[in-house]
Amino acid sequence: MAINNKKINNKKGFTLVEVVVAIGMFVIIIAASSGIFARLFKSYRGAKNVNENMKNAQFALNLMSKTFRTSSVKYYIAGGGNIIVVYDYSQSSCIRYVFNGTALTKANTTIAVTESNCHNGASFVSPAIVMTSGAVTGSFYARDSRGNDSNNSSTRVGLVTVNMRITSGGAVDTGSSARIQSTSSLRDYTVSNVGIDPNNAP
Repeated sequence: MAINNKKINNKKGFTLVEVVVAIGMFVIIIAASSGIFARLFKSYRGAKNVNENMKNAQFALNLMSKTFRTSSVKYYIAGGGNIIVVYDYSQSSCIRYVFNGTALTKANTTIAVTESNCHNGASFVSPAIVMTSGAVTGSFYARDSRGNDSNNSSTRVGLVTVNMRITSGGAVDTGSSARIQSTSSLRDYTVSNVGIDPNNAP
């Protein structure tokens, strides 16, 4: 009786090519996932920085709005510009606000001035105080108050509109940004004769 001593080998393994392909696919998946997570983290960090910078910009905007309401506009660029000069009656001060391309700055006159000599060429404190954080650009649109009830076409209430764009301001641009805008009506009615008829003035 013959005995069959042949061993049947049913064990199967991975070939070298299969192992190399599997490792390559694993590396590609990990690299792609890492890139996605890196972009998500970068966007999150940028949005967080913009949010903090926007809080500072909003605070500065509120301070400016309070100043504008007790001021007369003395200098602005028609159609919107990066600079505005106002005379604040509550502080008896000439104030200049400027968007210098990276921030919003504020400067007061170095000496007491009257409303009549408050203008863009007045002696302002140098250096100007930076009011914002991050990178801030913007513009001012202004309209001065004019009053003459004898000629209704020339009677108008002044206003100042401030428009800001805020970014994170970091070395790497994350693409995150925010915009805020505010309009303030001037209350210099008696100074500008709004609602006062010069022909019937006491």
